[in-house]
Amino acid sequence: MSSEIQRFYLDWGIYPGEEVTREEALDEGDYTRAQLNESGAPLFAEFYDSGRLFHVDYWTSDPESVRNNHLLHHPGIPFGIQLTVQHIGNYCWSVSHRYANSGDLAGYLVHLERINTYDAALMTLQIDLQRQLKKIEKNSYDSDGQLHYVFEYNPEGDVVSIHDSPEGSTPQLAAALDDVDMPDFYREGFALPAGIDRSSIPLLGG
Repeated sequence: MSSEIQRFYLDWGIYPGEEVTREEALDEGDYTRAQLNESGAPLFAEFYDSGRLFHVDYWTSDPESVRNNHLLHHPGIPFGIQLTVQHIGNYCWSVSHRYANSGDLAGYLVHLERINTYDAALMTLQIDLQRQLKKIEKNSYDSDGQLHYVFEYNPEGDVVSIHDSPEGSTPQLAAALDDVDMPDFYREGFALPAGIDRSSIPLLGG
């Protein structure tokens, strides 16, 4: 008997503070349906916009098999395959290979996450097929796991925008830094949390 678990979340991501019932998710329309193993680790997550599937993410150690299976069952739907590449302290680096609706590789997302938080990335770097950095985002979460601030940086590491998700506002940098748990981490795009500041960023690190 399968012991896999199905869970639903508002909007797009596996954020503990956004978990809802299936009925609530379907009523909202913008939601994530995640399939987890018995340990609570994700196997895949389907993302829906107004009830329409538009993207699927997979966590796997067999990317080619997953790619073939996706193209068979979800033709025309873009997808990502998540591969953990390094654990360091209480954090892990992962690389998501991003595929277009044709099934061709389109680029990469590099994520820094706290252990066992999965899709709730602290830091995401968007990298193209030529391994050129396009932008950096960092997320800050409230104590209940809800996304609070989204910081966006240019390829040079400078802050270009800040979004306060609960308020729907765009606060100034100083105000946002006063309200986060790791101000030095969010102050600059390439800064890493204390204790792993010597870590190399996958695909970019030397």
